[in-house]
Amino acid sequence: MSQLSISTSANKACPLPPVCSFPGENILKASFDVTGQTSHCNVIIDQRDHALVGISPFNSRFSKAYVTALVTWAAAHFEHIDLLLPCVEEASRLLKATGMEEKKAIKKTDRELRRHKNHLAAVLSGPSFEGRGIQVIQFNHYADHPRYQKIRSSVENAFESCSRFRKDCLNMSYQAVKGRLKGTGQCQKDVDPELIQKALPYIFAELPFFLDTPSLLDVNLSTLLYHRPWPIGKGLYHGHYPIQVTKNQSYGIVTLTSASEQRV
Repeated sequence: MSQLSISTSANKACPLPPVCSFPGENILKASFDVTGQTSHCNVIIDQRDHALVGISPFNSRFSKAYVTALVTWAAAHFEHIDLLLPCVEEASRLLKATGMEEKKAIKKTDRELRRHKNHLAAVLSGPSFEGRGIQVIQFNHYADHPRYQKIRSSVENAFESCSRFRKDCLNMSYQAVKGRLKGTGQCQKDVDPELIQKALPYIFAELPFFLDTPSLLDVNLSTLLYHRPWPIGKGLYHGHYPIQVTKNQSYGIVTLTSASEQRV
């Protein structure tokens, strides 16, 4: 399986935007590998057309330094990039599923997402990003998009009609809730099935970007970048469910391969 592995500090084809500085934080100057979920994904990745960088709130991996490095790397290696964040409604579901009161969960999620958006605005304001037209996209921005609505409806129908898809989605939701409980030091042994159901719509809201970003963003080819495989990704790419990934969509798993840090 082919890999794209180029150091951001040595890319000659596309000038590297400077790494932003944040007082009191280690700044990461990094090189990443990206490996496609399938061999066809690698073919799309090798075109370097468009990347949609997935960023998760409440995930310690997505520090300012890491996000800066990842966005900088993606911009240097793909002709076009955009950035994907959940919206408050969907991201707050995970907090509510781990027992947080709704009003508090929404307030905390809104604060977390504003923190990410403010940081991304600072990164993208650099002169090297000028003219790139990079968007910060949230799920709700596409709530009225006909193609988004059609895909989400197909996802929900597949959940109702396909026992294998339903089981795998519930397991994915379970893992997300369990991970959040672990992160907050709570008991992970017995997760209430109702809590798993509460978190489930987050998956439905994100899946259209996994399945067909090209149609949503009007690009020829697209790769969704994230740091680990999706639990249901294999089934989506190999025809195990009634829904499948479109031919112009790929999924790339990014791995940090080297980094230097400097204290500022």
